[in-house]
Amino acid sequence: MSTSAGLCDLECCDCGNRAKEQPLSIQLVALTIDEVRQLLKDPSISTLRDLAITAGAPHPEIVYTSALERHSAGELWFWCAPRLFSLASENLIVGSGCFKNSPRDGAVEIGCGVAESYTGRNIATEGVKLLVVEGFSKPDVTAITAETATWNSASQRVLEKASFIRTGSRVDDEDGPVITWRLDRAI
Repeated sequence: MSTSAGLCDLECCDCGNRAKEQPLSIQLVALTIDEVRQLLKDPSISTLRDLAITAGAPHPEIVYTSALERHSAGELWFWCAPRLFSLASENLIVGSGCFKNSPRDGAVEIGCGVAESYTGRNIATEGVKLLVVEGFSKPDVTAITAETATWNSASQRVLEKASFIRTGSRVDDEDGPVITWRLDRAI
């Protein structure tokens, strides 16, 4: 296998020793309230909407629970609905993302994850870009924010490739030291 000098743009490494992979085409699948309830009731579900679910791809239970609680408290389902990352070419769910809040002062925070067996293929980057498009489809959203653990260089690279800018850092009560990120709506 030949290698090239410089950095590769895979989200899993900065080694420069891996061939550049083409981004895979993914789609966002916004879950319905009933689907979230179904996944909470039976986390072992292996297919959803005729899409196979890769182990490690769906959201953790806390995301589903939070989505239902936020919606019950009056938030629009658009902002609460977890999104699954579907690898279109294989009818396969390989990751997930969500809006962690409704717009606050024009900003919404996103989060995402990809099944370990699918990292390093630009899926997280493409998923983040799709979440950004969805967020900015609402006129009251002027910025998308995110946070990454200080040790999570792969997630930091995902946000950099999606044009986010580091805005600072803070210590989160649950996650410890995190880097804060922001992407403002283009004018």
